[in-house]
Amino acid sequence: MIRSMTGFGASEADLGGQKLRVELHSVNHRFAEIAVRLPRTLSHFEPPLRNLLMQSLGRGKITFIASWEGGREESARPVRIDIDRAKRYMDDLRRLKSALKLNDDLGMAMVLGLPDVVVTGSEPTADDQAWVTLESAARSAIDELVKMRDNEGKVLAEEFDRRVKRIEELVGKSEERGAARPGEAKEKLLARLKPLLDGIDVDPQRLAQEVAFLAERLDCTEECVRLRAHLGQFRALLTSPDPAGRKLNFLLQEMNREANTMGSKANDADLGALVIELKDELEKVREQVQNVE
Repeated sequence: MIRSMTGFGASEADLGGQKLRVELHSVNHRFAEIAVRLPRTLSHFEPPLRNLLMQSLGRGKITFIASWEGGREESARPVRIDIDRAKRYMDDLRRLKSALKLNDDLGMAMVLGLPDVVVTGSEPTADDQAWVTLESAARSAIDELVKMRDNEGKVLAEEFDRRVKRIEELVGKSEERGAARPGEAKEKLLARLKPLLDGIDVDPQRLAQEVAFLAERLDCTEECVRLRAHLGQFRALLTSPDPAGRKLNFLLQEMNREANTMGSKANDADLGALVIELKDELEKVREQVQNVE
């Protein structure tokens, strides 16, 4: 069954007395593009997390966000000053001031404004247990997102089935119309020749050659046969357990090429109208296929 590339999943877990919230969402993309945003103390878990997302989700533009929340109010969190970090900042700033011969004062406001000098609250230590908790929350979010992708994939499959049936109907009508074209072409040719020949009999062999030439130019049987073959492959891919988005897109390109060839052969209002409707249906399917994994 095909799967959509659009989905959302979320999960929460307790880690070191604080609540870790995980959100995961994905949209369609030609390849797998993964963006991961983690709290500072969990940032070194990004590589294994990326690998987990890649193995579980495949193609799509995927965004994973983890953040601390809940537990206690921001205003109630303890505040501390990282004195060692402030000292290192000051030593570097004094050397910079001396090297550049600056006259600026290094005041308290400047020091307190430097990154991570004033620390609000405390984040859990990123140990093995932290990874177990993060991985578990990530897998829960992945499961929820995959379920949404599967559900949307079922809806897309039903839509494709309706469209394919309509395309098959149009191909059938095109075949019927195409089969009647040679006879009509023969009648039109004779109608044009009679006034010019002024009663002179037409050479049957020569007429047969001209009709055969016209029939070959107007015949769209080959294109219709190929379209039916592509539609059969399209249906098979809709029930395939493997990702089928790229293959479906390729088949639509091939079907559109056959439809264009039929249009160039048309030279007939009825057949031309069928080809236009056929191409319109193919375009509607193509737009939806862009979201299939």
